[in-house]
Amino acid sequence: MTLKTKNQVPPFLYPLFWDFAPEDIDIMEHSDTIMDRIMERGAWDAMLWLKKAYTSEQIVSYLKKRGKRVLPLRELNYWALISGVSPEEKNRWLEDAESGIDHWRKRCAS
Repeated sequence: MTLKTKNQVPPFLYPLFWDFAPEDIDIMEHSDTIMDRIMERGAWDAMLWLKKAYTSEQIVSYLKKRGKRVLPLRELNYWALISGVSPEEKNRWLEDAESGIDHWRKRCAS
């Protein structure tokens, strides 16, 4: 299978999108889904592709609007660090994310 346009995910990423028709995923239209999957579950080659496919500004925008709420702490820390997020902002995101986890655990435990 060949790529129809440069806006498609490459075939080596298809296993991350098992619940989609991966050849129909547009890297701009579906950027949040792509970043979710690669940042959380992608191997090194997938992470390298993500850094080439999106600018640091696009990655930081994703982290601000969605990633800081859905990514595990380790992945959030890594992507914020390599995307140039200031240490203060990164630490604030991590604290917020960590307190959200604790809040959820306390809620479910009662």
